[in-house]
Amino acid sequence: MPGFFRRSGGAVSDAARKRMAALKPHPTLDMWRNPVTRGIARRLQNEDARRLLGEIDFEYRMTEDTAGGVEGVYYETENATDGAPIILYVHGGGFVAGGPSDNAAGVLPTCYLSGCNGFGPDYALLPDAFYPTQIEEINAVYHALCAGQPGARIVLFGESTGAAIALSAMMQWRDEGAPLPVGAVFVSPCVDGMGASDTQITLDRRDPVIRSLRGSYMRNLFRFYAPDAALDDPRVSPLYGDFEGLPPILTQTGGREVLLGDAARLTQAASRAGVDARLQVFDGMYHRFHAHWSLDEARDAHRDIAEFIGAL
Repeated sequence: MPGFFRRSGGAVSDAARKRMAALKPHPTLDMWRNPVTRGIARRLQNEDARRLLGEIDFEYRMTEDTAGGVEGVYYETENATDGAPIILYVHGGGFVAGGPSDNAAGVLPTCYLSGCNGFGPDYALLPDAFYPTQIEEINAVYHALCAGQPGARIVLFGESTGAAIALSAMMQWRDEGAPLPVGAVFVSPCVDGMGASDTQITLDRRDPVIRSLRGSYMRNLFRFYAPDAALDDPRVSPLYGDFEGLPPILTQTGGREVLLGDAARLTQAASRAGVDARLQVFDGMYHRFHAHWSLDEARDAHRDIAEFIGAL
């Protein structure tokens, strides 16, 4: 029998209800820290993510490639359009799992609908490397893309913990005076290692994928990621950073995500800094729902991202 947190309002599609009932929560942090269970947890989570590629109903190609010395995957779809921006995709996975191929269901629909090609770096995961290695690798990839295609328009796309890495890197590019992406998309962003958002409490057990434990899960996860830094260091938790001068930002989240507060606070901070920032909340949706392409809600989300990119 579905738990309390699996109940949903009448506006949620039947397909999404069934999907939520079948979803499994992410592994606990203890499982990620334990070298014995970590490999099993990573394999199972990546298998679940790869399974979502079976819902893709258009032609696409993923090719192994390298940018800035970082291995990754180049994305192409049947709708690729000359002159369209390049999407730099920073996958999620709690800093410990995921990859540009495993998580590709989260970005391929946007590539398809926008006509963009993309590149997803296979950045280092915990505990093979800790902060700031991940930011440094995304930085190297970005500069390589800029150098390799002068004048190319790049859209930054970060999901979940990948949004923390991507946003921190973009703030660094701004501080360095480097050319910035033409826009940024953050989906289900996890950008506050303090776990301070109110929804970490109010929506705990409402999201079938992530448990908050009153914010302690995020605090412990970010301590794992950046053991020698303060949790509110803007490079670790970019929600506390300076948003001034950043390009337009579209943030999407689900209405039952414990990270809803992160998305709202990110948008508010960016707007107060004069950034063209908008927030979309999809009623009843859960963490990284946009990777479930067969759902109407996910298709709507990707269409909105594509429209955002088309207007840049």
